[in-house]
Amino acid sequence: MKNKIIIVVIILILVLLFFYLRYIYGWYEFKFYKETPKEYVSNTIINKKKYSSDSVNIVLQIQGFIKNHQESFHSKEYDESTQIVVDTILYSPDYKKIAVFVIAKNPINKQRILDKNYKWYYNAACYLGIKEQDSFLLNWIGPNYTNSYNIESISKKIRNYYFKQRSSSTNNSDDKYNIDDIRYWKDSKDWQKIDNNKKIQKDFEEQKLKNPENVYEPT
Repeated sequence: MKNKIIIVVIILILVLLFFYLRYIYGWYEFKFYKETPKEYVSNTIINKKKYSSDSVNIVLQIQGFIKNHQESFHSKEYDESTQIVVDTILYSPDYKKIAVFVIAKNPINKQRILDKNYKWYYNAACYLGIKEQDSFLLNWIGPNYTNSYNIESISKKIRNYYFKQRSSSTNNSDDKYNIDDIRYWKDSKDWQKIDNNKKIQKDFEEQKLKNPENVYEPT
């Protein structure tokens, strides 16, 4: 009799756990998402040749960030062995702005705790670009996603955040639009932040020319 009671209790626990994971946890995880309304989803299309050309320019610019340990690539884990994958490029309707998801592919031996089941690990970041002549000047925005052993998985995570979670994230109360929202290109405060950063950098360059011994890189 005692054994039967134990078995019944275990079964009830398993059923309750399944119910929680299947319905309550999943509902809690997604209930605060504010997905972009269909009528506002950005669907700007660009030809494959231009997309490919922009991808090459983005990779070259990111490699410069890696070499100089700038933007999201301050860590020493990034070096000449780091490979860059352009996951997705989104364009504004006038093609003067972009948002791009960049995935960095690093050999597993750069990690402190090695998992010999894998050869690579992946980090992902989002960059915004403003058109200047034939290319885009890139600026990093957070958050980043790190230490994934699967490129498809980290691609899904960064897309899920920027396309579904971002506008409802408590960590980003300044922005009310997801990145795939057509209103994002005009009304997001991200672009204002980029302009402010450009002004700071311009002031730094001017001061450095006038007074090089007393001017340090802006942080």
